[in-house]
Amino acid sequence: MGHHHNNNYYAPPTQPYGQPMQQGQQYYTGGQQQYYGQPQQPQVVYVQQQPSHRPNLNGGGGGCLAEATYGSWKSLVSASAVAQASSSVGSVVVDSEDTRHVYWIESRSQESGRYALLSKSMDDVSESLAVEHLADAKWNVRTAVHEYGGGAYTVRGGTLVFSNRSDGGMYMLDLKAAGREPRRVGKQGCRYASFAIHTGMAWAVCVRKDHREKGAGEPKNSLVAVGLQPNTGPDRVLYSSSDFVSSPTFDSAGSQLAFFSWDHPEMNWDATVLRHAAVHATNDVFSVTELGPVAGHDARESIYQPRFDSSGVLHFIGDRSGFWNPYHVDVRNGEQVQSSLAQPVDADFAGSEWVFGESTLLPVAAGRVAVTYSEQGVRRVGVLDAESHGIEQMALPADPV
Repeated sequence: MGHHHNNNYYAPPTQPYGQPMQQGQQYYTGGQQQYYGQPQQPQVVYVQQQPSHRPNLNGGGGGCLAEATYGSWKSLVSASAVAQASSSVGSVVVDSEDTRHVYWIESRSQESGRYALLSKSMDDVSESLAVEHLADAKWNVRTAVHEYGGGAYTVRGGTLVFSNRSDGGMYMLDLKAAGREPRRVGKQGCRYASFAIHTGMAWAVCVRKDHREKGAGEPKNSLVAVGLQPNTGPDRVLYSSSDFVSSPTFDSAGSQLAFFSWDHPEMNWDATVLRHAAVHATNDVFSVTELGPVAGHDARESIYQPRFDSSGVLHFIGDRSGFWNPYHVDVRNGEQVQSSLAQPVDADFAGSEWVFGESTLLPVAAGRVAVTYSEQGVRRVGVLDAESHGIEQMALPADPV
């Protein structure tokens, strides 16, 4: 028949190497021998301070246990030590002109939470050759546009465009030219995010949040073109008729531009409008024409992630069926929006976009789109063929996230 320990009995201190003491075995507490199984006072606990030293079980000096009342012992691991040891990575970008190079952001808790930019060549799989850009502490690759941030940088053809959280400025840097400092572009008093560099490399289109007019109500959100060459003048405002704009993107020729917008009181997961424009750009001039809505203007729909494939067809994600499913349209030919699936499915190919820069859909060839989606609580990765309307699921060595 078993027995129950009295509540005043306590588990034995742990011996070195993780071995528990046996009942009746003596242990040293700094001058007094005690036995496991002997009643203890409930206000006393034993804290092993130096686990690398073996306690003297014969009552001699050099014991490694200390007495402390409950709730008062000091942990050897501080909250600051835990925070400084943690870091995270995200915001992965592949240079569209040089797909061998991948970039990412790494948070640095030990550097006051600074976000550092790193890159690697995919020709080398070792972990030792990652390159850190903008190593000076004054560079913090983050943005506060829409307060939640995201989309703080992009790279095209070795040209980096980024937002510096330290001063809110927009900067550009030629990563191929060693020793150069980033050069500020854009305007003082404005925040920038969600960058897309034009194929001509002279302009970047992005979201601008204008804080220059103090006391004039909410800051104004606009879609703007910012010159990357010296002396290109002020930002060109391309669209400012909605309360919010997001996710500008170019086709491969640089002749088409797409983005989405929404207005108060809606959130972007409730209703957005997909917009499209023709682009006219030189080193000195950037303008758009034929700017108009493509989807979401005639029915309440949440639309995300506009992306052009190599043939110029525009792909996006919309929730007109009740789930975020993929669609496509060739705006140049006046076509109607078509489902990229044979029929709507009860799966979400996107999630609520609290931040800029989300990516769950990416064209990889004409009519073929890499996707990740959630179906019945399971995340999946596959390649969607817009002509056959089928998804080829990818076998992965681990569960996708």
